[in-house]
Amino acid sequence: MKTLIAAIIAAILITTAACSRSDDDTETTMAQLRLAEQYMTAKPDIALKILDSLDKTDCPKDHYFALLYSQAKYRNYIKADNDSLVKVALKYYTTSGDSLMKARSLLMAAQVYRELDENSAALEHIHKAAETAMPLHDTRLSCQVYYIWGRILQETYDTDGSTEKFELSLKFAKELGDTALIINRLNELGYNYLAKNDYKKGLQKLDEAIELATATLAHKELAMLYGHKSLAFYVLEDYKRALEYINRAMPYNKYLNRQDSLSNLNFKGKILIHTNQLDSARYYIKQGKDTSSMYSTSIYYESMCMLMKKQRNYKTALEYCELRSECLLQMLADLENDKIAKLNKQYNTTRAENENARLRLESRRKGILAILAAIMAIAVIMATYAYVRYHRTKARLIMQKQLDTFNDSLRKMQQRENAIIQEQLKAHEEAMAYAHNLEDKNRELEAARQRLNEMRQHMLDNNAAVKKIREILKHPNNPAKHAKPSPLDSNEIAQLIAAIDNCHDNFATRLAERFTALSVNDVFLCCLIKLGLDNPGLCAILDISDNTLRKRKSRLKREKIDTANHYATLEEALHDTTRKEA
Repeated sequence: MKTLIAAIIAAILITTAACSRSDDDTETTMAQLRLAEQYMTAKPDIALKILDSLDKTDCPKDHYFALLYSQAKYRNYIKADNDSLVKVALKYYTTSGDSLMKARSLLMAAQVYRELDENSAALEHIHKAAETAMPLHDTRLSCQVYYIWGRILQETYDTDGSTEKFELSLKFAKELGDTALIINRLNELGYNYLAKNDYKKGLQKLDEAIELATATLAHKELAMLYGHKSLAFYVLEDYKRALEYINRAMPYNKYLNRQDSLSNLNFKGKILIHTNQLDSARYYIKQGKDTSSMYSTSIYYESMCMLMKKQRNYKTALEYCELRSECLLQMLADLENDKIAKLNKQYNTTRAENENARLRLESRRKGILAILAAIMAIAVIMATYAYVRYHRTKARLIMQKQLDTFNDSLRKMQQRENAIIQEQLKAHEEAMAYAHNLEDKNRELEAARQRLNEMRQHMLDNNAAVKKIREILKHPNNPAKHAKPSPLDSNEIAQLIAAIDNCHDNFATRLAERFTALSVNDVFLCCLIKLGLDNPGLCAILDISDNTLRKRKSRLKREKIDTANHYATLEEALHDTTRKEA
């Protein structure tokens, strides 16, 4: 009996020590989380480093960590790839009774779903965030909620709804007296009014923002605001004023990121096209060339196409137009591939999350059962067989419940998999529709091949060896030696053979591979025949008599190319054999 009591006391002491260590670790983690929240607004990069330093095994289970980590990624412009973290925060704070943290978690969920392009889920959560934040009278929170709401509606092309939310956000920003927020909201409103073709209100909002940005030396904002104002006058076809405002934006261009800076340069080039300053337009379009994405590349091709049309160089304009079409087709293909990849990723992520959740739940239950079993084993050593049987029955019931839960999860996963397969079939049908456009592309390819043949002929005409041949052919049959150009040397023969290869589908290479007995001079003679030279021309180039030429051609046909004597002449044999080989 004393041994039993000692064992129970030892188990209690061990459990107490483990709980104490766990409490110390929890307090350290909470201190780091509170420090990360302090840096979140002013120095989000430091906040992210602090959160990254925490243990990734335990922390993601914590709702506070999940909320802060989602915020840190958003403020550091790291796009979310799934909603697993924010779901942890939502699950806790939506039932905790803390309205402020509930509103923050709903706002963060809306931002995450917006980045995941799930606009319906984003709108649902931002609406709940606004309802939760309303009775709190937290001006900064409300300002942010309505701004995100406006951005979501803007991206779903609901310009009227977006404008309404930006107006509310602007009202809260003015109550805060935060000039940076006011400038940002005025800029968004100005852009929205321009999109609605309400240029008067749009320009008014932009002018208010420019006045504040000038007073506070907000250089980056000035570059964007002047750019938007220039865009408004460009749409109104007032190119003089459009040029005036894009010129005002230029001194602040260096404060923008590279892509926005290049966009401003390209836009100035477009304006200069309409003002007939074509040389300057070409300069700025070239300076604003951005190949960081297919979209940016297509804008460059569009601008160059406009410039070529203005200069009446329609051939080059058509080439740029075709390049832009290729970019747009590639963007469409990439969009479809991203959509399919995203669906697969969502499916895999959901399946992994369900499996991880099941494994964590099973691990927790096994841990609890192990502790209970140890304590019960010490406490009930002298228990009866009936109690042991009862305990085993209870364990079996728990395992059956786990099995039922697993089967239910498996059934749900199968339903999700079927839905994803349907989506993939739909995407396949859309891809087949795009395949029908290939016929038009094939016609364009045939035209390109025609142009390629013209280019090859041009290359052949400009080949040094060919030019020398033509120079030799200008002289009479028996000119004075000092007046006649020298025959082709080995380098020029090699140049001619290479030129014939390039312009006639590897004629010389195919000939040499088919008839291995041919020497370089034999291939040279065949290339001259391919050029279309008659016997007098061949005599002049090879510097031999007509009789010698005839014997050489006859011997070449009979001994090396047409040993079965199927053809009447060497020319026929060359034409037929190389055509079959091709």
